[in-house]
Amino acid sequence: MKKRLLSIALSLAMILPMLSVGASAAEQATRRDLAEALYGLEGKPAVTKAIAYYDLGEGDDALYWISEAGLMMGYGGKTMAPDQVITREQLATVFYRYAKAYGLVLTEREEVNAADSEWAQDALAWAKANGVLKGLNDDNVITPAELDKALENLAKVEKDPAAADLNAILESPGVPGYAVMAYKDGELIYQRTGGNRYLDPEDPAKNLPMEMDTWFRTASISKTFATIGAMRLVEQGKLDLDADVSEYLGFTLRNPNYPDKAITSRMLLSHSSSIQDGSVYTIAPEYSIQEFFTPEGKYWNDGEHFENSADGIDRSPGNWMHYSNLGFGVMGTIIERISGQRFDIYMKENVLEPMGLRASYNPGHFTAEEIKDMAVLYQVMEEGGEYVAQIDDYKGEVQDPNYVLITNPDLQDEITLVSMEDYEIGTNATLFSPQGGLRISAEEMKAMVELFLNDGVVGGKRILKKESIDEMFERQFSYDPEKENANTYWGLLNYYGLGIWHMSSDYLGDSLVADRKIPMAGHFGEAYGLLAGIWVDRDKDIAIYMSMTGQGGLVDNNYGEFSGMYLWEELFYAALLDNLFPEL
Repeated sequence: MKKRLLSIALSLAMILPMLSVGASAAEQATRRDLAEALYGLEGKPAVTKAIAYYDLGEGDDALYWISEAGLMMGYGGKTMAPDQVITREQLATVFYRYAKAYGLVLTEREEVNAADSEWAQDALAWAKANGVLKGLNDDNVITPAELDKALENLAKVEKDPAAADLNAILESPGVPGYAVMAYKDGELIYQRTGGNRYLDPEDPAKNLPMEMDTWFRTASISKTFATIGAMRLVEQGKLDLDADVSEYLGFTLRNPNYPDKAITSRMLLSHSSSIQDGSVYTIAPEYSIQEFFTPEGKYWNDGEHFENSADGIDRSPGNWMHYSNLGFGVMGTIIERISGQRFDIYMKENVLEPMGLRASYNPGHFTAEEIKDMAVLYQVMEEGGEYVAQIDDYKGEVQDPNYVLITNPDLQDEITLVSMEDYEIGTNATLFSPQGGLRISAEEMKAMVELFLNDGVVGGKRILKKESIDEMFERQFSYDPEKENANTYWGLLNYYGLGIWHMSSDYLGDSLVADRKIPMAGHFGEAYGLLAGIWVDRDKDIAIYMSMTGQGGLVDNNYGEFSGMYLWEELFYAALLDNLFPEL
């Protein structure tokens, strides 16, 4: 769905007086009328008038305020066009922005007409569902009386119990945009977005809003989807989780420090394979993943991708847990070897499309309209600095599906776009970042919630057997403090299933909230400024989800206060669990 800022829509609306019928100019509400209505509703707060609009006067506080609040933007040349008439779609859009900024509920949505402008459809879906447009005519003209009625309707929309806490995170510690949702008794009870998916470096009026259908690189939640892809092959009898992966890869994969111990797919999917990331874990298509694992390989780097027992701790396959992105690159290569398909295509045809999703591990699979809804991921490079785009800043340009970005989060200066024309399937699925490269929207993440809470069924279609879901959620590896058998990442990672991370509250560091034990399982995502997480309790039929499109502070200054998470994550989970699930 395309979305434009109101300023863009209004620039087209200059010709509306010539097109509108059914009301004279005196009977049409204007931008000034709309601004004054909302300004009055907010008690006429003080304004700074930091932007000097050429067509506003000393008494136009309402128009200055509505601009400063980000509810209605000006045009190029610093004009506000105060006497320009407003339309039904523009009214809904401004009210929708008001609801986001001032804490009104956003969860309920209603189907919109195909004839409605695409840039206004999110706002109209919300406005219709919440009765904001009740009593207004269906034509595109807004009269002063209808504006009064819409304002009366807006005043009846309920306050959102979590909105104040969520919106506060936008300012401190700082987030460009966010999307959250929650489920209770297996049903969606809450969803909200805030902020922006795109920040224009020169003109804030060209920022684009974050919505539930905004796609973004979801980082390590991609591992859970990749695991679903592997489990589909298990169910087909093509993949044995406990077989030596060498049987599938076409070469012998052994940790040279433990040459007698086979590495299995179960170990790869549970981070217990003894393979670690090293300085790089995504490589160009002309190289095989063997280059990581043989002494003559380009990426051998003194064997940095293998664990060892130099300090006396047994880190052999199956006996040590250490989170490994490269392990999922190996798993993706196994999927290619078994299926005969490129990893991105296999996942699209065998997991994502069967779940009803347009999501993809390949940005080149998105259409011209869809790429406009892709979120850019941001970070600040210095405390108090501006957001800097990190990845997916496509500027609306369609990507070639036969080219791929070689990305490693710790090597931002070495991101390169390369052709896959000569890629040999089954040699190097790290190209597609099985560990973190899935582009998916919050709206589409609802399918994963349904998959887990409904024992493998999505939209009435079985994706996995219940037994496969159970096996994914079963703890495959557990931290034992006496054995010191895991890198727990400051106490955050103590239990892991197959592509499933467990937050148990058993240890200092792995609690979602500070003052309660709420064990849930799912997965984190972190890369290029994004933080995300999906968590479910299958027994209680509940789920929560959060994603944010960038970090407004340095991570070293924003570690969590009670857990191994970052402060942003602690704040988001507290906002959801404390406000929506006080009974847990």
